[in-house]
Amino acid sequence: MRRIGVLGLAALLVLLGLAVITGCGDDGPAVDTTEGTEVTEAGSEEAQAGEGDNGFQPLDPRVEVNVAFDDAPGTAGIILADKFGFFDEVGIDIKYTKFNTGADMYTSLAADQVDVGRGIITASLFNGAARDIGVRVVADSGTNVEGAGNYFGLVLRKEIADEIQDYSDLEGRKILIVSRGSINELFLELALAKGGLTIDDVDATVIDSFSDLNIALANGAADAAVQIEPLITRGEQENILVAFGDASEYAPDEQVAALLYAPAFAEKTEVARAFMIAYLQGVRMYNDAIVMGDKNREEVVRVLSENTFVDDPELWTIMRPTGLNPNGEVNAEAVSRDQRFYVDKGLVEEPAPIEEVVDNSFAEFAVDYLGPYEPPEGQ
Repeated sequence: MRRIGVLGLAALLVLLGLAVITGCGDDGPAVDTTEGTEVTEAGSEEAQAGEGDNGFQPLDPRVEVNVAFDDAPGTAGIILADKFGFFDEVGIDIKYTKFNTGADMYTSLAADQVDVGRGIITASLFNGAARDIGVRVVADSGTNVEGAGNYFGLVLRKEIADEIQDYSDLEGRKILIVSRGSINELFLELALAKGGLTIDDVDATVIDSFSDLNIALANGAADAAVQIEPLITRGEQENILVAFGDASEYAPDEQVAALLYAPAFAEKTEVARAFMIAYLQGVRMYNDAIVMGDKNREEVVRVLSENTFVDDPELWTIMRPTGLNPNGEVNAEAVSRDQRFYVDKGLVEEPAPIEEVVDNSFAEFAVDYLGPYEPPEGQ
């Protein structure tokens, strides 16, 4: 695979118009680096080594992994793996690097300046793969949970909600998205298609901050929006909006966000596998506590409310949860559909073979070691 120098890569990314919205968030934190924190006692049983026989051993000597950190709920697997000692168990020390924007994160990830990141599925990934910028999509990091409501999806301004009974009733309405050529526009198009409509049948308007979507709806400046949790729940609490439809109807199995490996890190097979083993343990703890409402929920909520922008513990118990696949698998077919969407939009000129974008081998290795996920008893 060809290697591109950092300066050349940065210039190429600018020319490609590459942008990744990390964790689907809006206002990123200032650039900063922090070290992983101490392990809490809760969850110590889960931190024990797995029982698989695929030959994995904790790394010796230990390895530092630089993670492009964002404080969105979809980062829960990384946060919990750090705070509850799963990374420590496999011989990994975590160093966090925060970025102002997802585009900055992607540039650093593609240039091997950080090892691991997460972000939504954008044209960036496919354009990069077509040009041998080998960022890999390696695990799920954000999907809607069927039956739990949409953590990411369509909402209506409350005052007009009674007027919209079907997707076809969206015709002619002003609908807000945070960006064109992204998962936001894709979700809107899929919802409209459910009603026999296209994006040309509505007034699709860009407001580039998720938090500003609720303000616009409250002011009556729009009829609907593609919004994300916890802002959906906040909007409901403030009588601004109501959730509409079910993404399992119009965007089934859509891969909203994913865990990403930098090119060089993906080639460090043993370290990359160790990271995934720890990450999936964190994801499973999240799924048990937040989605299933079982193990260590109070302690998990405390840790997540202290380390994400959802700093209200009560919100974690009432908002629609971000889905994180406890077996890690990325829906390659959904990612392939995303690429076709970006091709149709003219944002991807040279489609990349999907196997050069999605690599489930690390998650498969981790599941082979940990065993397939089993829900808590009684769930």
